[in-house]
Amino acid sequence: MALSPEQRKCVAWLIDGHLATDFDEDTFEVRWEQEFAALSSPESLFLFASESHPAQEPAEWRRVLDSPHCDMGTALLVFWRNSPVYHYGNEPASGWDLGRYDLVREIERRYATGQYPSAIVRFDPAAFKGFSFLAAHPAAALERVPAYMRRPSAGLPVAPLARDDFEWGVGFGGS
Repeated sequence: MALSPEQRKCVAWLIDGHLATDFDEDTFEVRWEQEFAALSSPESLFLFASESHPAQEPAEWRRVLDSPHCDMGTALLVFWRNSPVYHYGNEPASGWDLGRYDLVREIERRYATGQYPSAIVRFDPAAFKGFSFLAAHPAAALERVPAYMRRPSAGLPVAPLARDDFEWGVGFGGS
C-alpha cells in the first residue's frame, strides 16, 4: 500500500517537527506523542525508522520495535542501524555499547522466533539509500551475524521522504 500524502507529512513532522517554532516544549511533546500514535501502518512506521537519526537511544528504537505495526523489514532496518557486526564480537562490559548490544540481540531473537509476523515492507541491508551495511565489513566479521539477518526482507520498498512531504521546506536530503 502506498502512503498517502497525509501519512508522509505525519512522518516528516515526527522527524523534523522540532523546527516548528510555534510550540512550547510541553505542547510539542504532546503533539509528538499524538503523531507517533497516529502511525497506522507498517509502511509509515518503516518510513519513520528509516528517516530517524541512527544514533537514537535503544529505548527510542524499542518504541518502534514494540509497535503493533513493526514488521520484519522495519525490525531488520533497526537491527542494521545499530551496528550488529560490531555487537556480534565480544560482549561489552557496560555503557552505550551494552545497551546497543542488548538491543541487537533482542531484535535477532524476536526476528528468529517470528515476533515480527508480517513482511509488508522490504529492507535490504546491502542497499539502503545507496549504502550497503554489508560491504563495509570484512567477510569474517560479517559471518558472525546470522545469515537470515543479512538477507533482504520480503515486501515492497517504501520511498524515502522528499521535499513535498515537509510543510516548512526542504527536509533531510529532500529531492
